[in-house]
Amino acid sequence: MSFVIERRRLLEVCTDPLRRCYHGVFAKSELQWTAWESLETWPKTREEADERMEYFKDLNDYAVRERGQGARAEFRVVEAAS
Repeated sequence: MSFVIERRRLLEVCTDPLRRCYHGVFAKSELQWTAWESLETWPKTREEADERMEYFKDLNDYAVRERGQGARAEFRVVEAAS
């Protein structure tokens, strides 16, 4: 059995009907989560996949501290389809 580590990111999306952007700032926007995407396949046990996911979470926490909330991501482990 193998496991897949998936990620989704938090992105700012322009919601202004006129699509206005002033100096890189949207006139109206909201934060939305992307769809889940496969980050890595882990062919070992669930516990090892969870440990690997913790590595990605720690790495993401560092990115958020350095670059701000725009770098925020969520991670999960799911069983790979056979």
